[in-house]
This record gives sequence, C-alpha cells and structure tokens, in this order.
Amino acid sequence: MRIHRTSVAAIAAVALALGSVAACGNPAEQRATGSGKSAEDICPTADTGGSIRIGMSAPLMVYAPLLLADSTGAFRDAGLNVELQRVPTADSLPLVAQGRLDGQVTSYSTAHYNVVDAGVALKYVHPFDNQKAHAKGLPVPGYWAHKDLVGSAENPDLSGMRGKKVSTPTGGTGASAKILGDALASEGLNLADVKLSVQVGPDALVALENRAVDMAWISAPLEIEAAKNKDLVPVLGYAPGVTGTSLLAGRGMLDRPDVLVRYLQVMKEVTAKYLEGDYRRTPATVALLAKAAGTTEDVIRQSALLSFDPDFKLTKVDTYLDQLQEFLATRKELKYQEPIPASELIDDRFVKALADCPAPKS
Repeated sequence: MRIHRTSVAAIAAVALALGSVAACGNPAEQRATGSGKSAEDICPTADTGGSIRIGMSAPLMVYAPLLLADSTGAFRDAGLNVELQRVPTADSLPLVAQGRLDGQVTSYSTAHYNVVDAGVALKYVHPFDNQKAHAKGLPVPGYWAHKDLVGSAENPDLSGMRGKKVSTPTGGTGASAKILGDALASEGLNLADVKLSVQVGPDALVALENRAVDMAWISAPLEIEAAKNKDLVPVLGYAPGVTGTSLLAGRGMLDRPDVLVRYLQVMKEVTAKYLEGDYRRTPATVALLAKAAGTTEDVIRQSALLSFDPDFKLTKVDTYLDQLQEFLATRKELKYQEPIPASELIDDRFVKALADCPAPKS
C-alpha cells in the first residue's frame, strides 16, 4: 500500500500567505464557483485517469473504503494512481490549499471553515461512515476515560472533569469538541474548563493508559485494545448518523471532476464488494482490513461494526455542518461573522454523478 509519511515545517506561514492571496476578490463568489460543469457533464470515460494525492493522519477504520481501494489495487485497475500520504491533519490542510495535496480525509473543523471563508477552494465531497446506534457501555470509538474519574460506562459522571487533560483528534476544533462540549455543558462546564491536546490513533490510547491524559478520543479499531484495560471505560461517542469524517477536495481534484467521479466509482465498487453488512464475518475482508489498518484480524473481528454506504449519500451533511459551524462560532473559533451556507461548503455534483454515470468500459 502506498502510504507515505510527510514532515512539514513552517507550513502555517505559507498557508497564511496563500489565504491572503485567495481572499483577494470576493470569497463568497469563489466559494460558490466550481468547475462550472453540472453532474451530467462530468462522467468519466475509458480515457479518464491520473494521479491523486490524499492526506491522511492515520489508516483508521473509518477510511476502510479508501484503504481497501488502494491496497487491493482497485484504483490502479481503474487507471488511477492514488497516493495516500501520512500527514498530521493540521499540516495536510495547508498542503491542500497550496495544491501540494489534492485532498484530505479528516473530520471538519475550525480550520476548514476559516480557509473556505478566505476563498480557498475546498469542498466536502463525500462522507465515509454513518454511525450506528449502540447500547451504552459497549466498547465503541469515541471518548474513553479512567473509571476512577468518571465511574461506570453505563452512567458516566463528568462532574469531576474541571482541570483534567483531554486528548482529541483536532485539539477541540471539530466534531469531537462539540460532542465533549455538549456533554460538559450538562455539568455546568465547558471546553475552557479542561486542558485539550492532540493525539491520533495509537498515540491517544498510549497517552490515556499512561495517564498522560485523563480522557482521550479512541478511534476504531483501537476501542478493542482500550476495552482490555479494566481501568478504562467508554464515555461519549457519535450520535447515530453523520460523523463528519469525509473527503475534502482541493483544487487539484475539483479541477478534474471526471477523475473525482472515477475515484468515487471505485470506492463504490469496493464498498459494495467488501463492506456491506457485517464485514467482520468475512475472513477475506477481515484479513485485508487488518493489513490495511496495521492491526490484527482479531481486533477487526471484535471491533464495533461501522456502516458504509456505497452510494456515499450526503443525507443531513448540511445540517451537520451548520450545527458544527454554530457551535464553533459560539466558541469564537471562527474568523468571520456571517455563517457560510452549507451549500458553499459541500459540492454534491460528484455524488450525483456517481448515481447517474455508467462505469467506463476498458
């Protein structure tokens, strides 16, 4: 699998400079303009192909369709050279803005709203997973904490969180922050009452087990490892429905709409082949997922079942982005006053084309 680690230095200054350039003119007009082609005009042909560079913080299970499309050679067979670059989320966004990456797989956060407002071409193209409902206390992805701090998994008590250290994937600027903030509010607390830091993947679990933090966001499939520690309990997670984990496309993808639709067609084929239903019961899929995610087959079999839609429908994504934007505005995280309409954050042409365009014949 072509996953590369990238070290980024002094990237913030470059991003600020780029943001200033992008802001010249009317940012609202720039947000509203795409390639100018409708969904009917961007169907790929047998000649459609090219390279796509996507930033990814870690090979998490929520990215299973992308990981499998890469590791099984499905992208290659469709004429696409997809390169997954291991880059921290905070570093990959400036790279997308500069055109050094074509897209980013991540959860929407403060930085995304701000760069879109500045006029940078960045569109929410498709979601990855849809959260299923789970009974309280089951080992699922989300916030985990020490039992001696919050009590039982069935009825966690967050009243003692003031001054505690919490690890999040985005440092308190995205969906995980809203989940935590809403829960703290019920105890008369807010995010300012806890000490936030950023850890992703195995680093978050290690920090929690070593008590470097008191609570941490544990991503799939690491909840299985967390459950082995009798001192840890699941506390908070996603509500059923949209989770915010998505592909965010920059100019390098938006300017090649037929290539982006071809990418989605491959993702659909892979999702339908490997990830519909309870994929944990299919040995071949389990083996592929374990290798792609860098974990064991037992962990995949025991992990919480994720739900992947092969049509990548954008149902309620607009509501999700509106609510997250409102939450971040309340926290004064955003650099603008007037809310950005969800229609200017999302480009639904590609999912529409996925439903209508026939797969090219080789």
